[in-house]
Amino acid sequence: MQAVVLAGGLGTRLRGRIGDLPKSLANIGGKPLLEHQILLAKQHGIERILILVNHAAEQIVEFCNHRGNWGIEVRCVDDGAPRGTAGAVLSVLDLLDEDFLTIYGDTMLDVDLTRFKRFHEKHEAAAATVFTHPNDHPHDSDLIETSEDGVVTAFHPYPHDPGCFYPNKVSAALYYIRRQALYPWRATATPLDFGKDLFPEMLRAGAEIRSYSSPEYIKDAGTPARLDKVCADLASGRIARASLASPQKAVFLDRDGCINVDDGHIDRPERFELIEGAAAAIACFNQAEYRTIVVTNQPVVARGDCSVRDLRMIHNKMETELGRRGAFVDAIYYCPHHPDRGFAGEVAALKVHCECRKPATGLIDQAIEALYIDRRQSWVIGDSSTDIALAKRSGIRSILVETGAGGLDSKYHVMPDYTVPDLFEAAKFILTVHPTLVDTASDLIAHVNPGDVCFVAGLSRSGKSVLSSAIAEVLRGRGFDAQVVALDRWIRPATDREATVMGRYDMKEIRKILSRLVSVRSRETLDLPYYEKLSRVSHPGSEKISISPETILVVEGAVALSLSDVVLPGRAHTFFVDIDEELRRYRVTREYSRRGVDREAAARIYSSRQEDETPIVLASRASANQCVRLRAIELIEAVG
Repeated sequence: MQAVVLAGGLGTRLRGRIGDLPKSLANIGGKPLLEHQILLAKQHGIERILILVNHAAEQIVEFCNHRGNWGIEVRCVDDGAPRGTAGAVLSVLDLLDEDFLTIYGDTMLDVDLTRFKRFHEKHEAAAATVFTHPNDHPHDSDLIETSEDGVVTAFHPYPHDPGCFYPNKVSAALYYIRRQALYPWRATATPLDFGKDLFPEMLRAGAEIRSYSSPEYIKDAGTPARLDKVCADLASGRIARASLASPQKAVFLDRDGCINVDDGHIDRPERFELIEGAAAAIACFNQAEYRTIVVTNQPVVARGDCSVRDLRMIHNKMETELGRRGAFVDAIYYCPHHPDRGFAGEVAALKVHCECRKPATGLIDQAIEALYIDRRQSWVIGDSSTDIALAKRSGIRSILVETGAGGLDSKYHVMPDYTVPDLFEAAKFILTVHPTLVDTASDLIAHVNPGDVCFVAGLSRSGKSVLSSAIAEVLRGRGFDAQVVALDRWIRPATDREATVMGRYDMKEIRKILSRLVSVRSRETLDLPYYEKLSRVSHPGSEKISISPETILVVEGAVALSLSDVVLPGRAHTFFVDIDEELRRYRVTREYSRRGVDREAAARIYSSRQEDETPIVLASRASANQCVRLRAIELIEAVG
């Protein structure tokens, strides 16, 4: 295995920082850049390295000798007059293996080169494989366009046509190349660059070039600002954490209704419009080192409303618009299928039942394998019950956003872990609120043991479901089995309700179910109902939960504290969630407004609840072991 390092550059832009040193010897975290590259190559089994030198060549040769060539075969060759990146490699073809890795001398990287090599070897017909990744400034980067299966179809060097939409697929100046494919150009006298000259010429000549897309760390360190950034990233551990040798945390984002306005079936780029704040949210995830992955059902392809090429252009627009706002997604996975037939112009081959149409987990499974995603550190964010069902089936935490369908579609009778107004609020929740929330929950449940029951009560929209989800999450993180039991599942249909908040719930049935849950002697599966907010109808037997004698139940609802007598003394832990009343009023009226209730009617609902709910619920507060105020939520959620 052989690597070629292009280390002949003058380093003019770094002269003020490194003096007469060649830029490949610039100090990054106590080691020259070149040494970082050689040690990475050696780590992945590359034992022969050819360094192409020119400016200050003797310093590079002396440095390699001083390091004893790191115990591998290192050879420095002066490539003579400047020839460009490709020209330099062409000048030493006879010294190269049949397949070799090319590294630019001014790039800092921590890439799983073994994975990269396996990908290149898998595609035997490829003349070269180009390492690509997204970035937050694609508008001034050299971009690559590919087919669905990763074959490069075009190179788009900067500057770009502002009227066109491009994929955010940036060449990272790291290539696996087959020597034989370069022979037709070995006699070229003019300087050649790989990205701007040679690779486009090879495409025109009919050569196959592949794109290997990865979010791993590789950055140019050729200017003072970029060098400082690379040094900071190394010191913070960001570079090592980005390697696919380490498990990655991710956010899986639905597209329509979450990232963009859900304007029916989006069948052309003109209909694609980002939701306000979506790009800023994705940029926050990028900065926080979350792999940001789009998983979306796109039945418009199966229906014949748009082609795969049309869909690619829609996604190009999304990536272009995000890039203009300093954001990017690491990968896009979509399902083109649809099981139902009968649409004019439909594509018969795509009218199938598949494993990738959400809530089936195929798209997430692909991403997890490709990007080494850790489910426990990850999130699914979407606007529909399909996305929440996907999260549950995938074993990943869920956040429902109230844009798009807002979870009111009720296609699947499932409940999210958390609910926020939009994607930007989801980013704030994950990055700012959630860590504080977990700390709060951890303190509250310090003395909770297997088989205990936590009761979480509070007024409507006070944050009790948020706290309950956090408690269950912390318990699971400690290795316990925990289940949230939301009392809203047993809200009576509108026609069957009795007076006061107690009459809105089927209290008799709740007590019956809780009594059974706390008395199981072996693992059992129980069916729970689901209350559909929009139709105000209860659906029995909608969701199954598995309970054992060791399961810790988290019972949450306005009237939860009235049920603590179901549990033996010492096994119940009771909490009451307080909230600023003005914020609660805003949250209550907003909830009913999104269900289609006009503002005045929503205000009347709030007023009526103040009469028939608030006194009863507040009276139960005195029986709580602890009263909690989720100040992180209050601080982050603006009152309209």
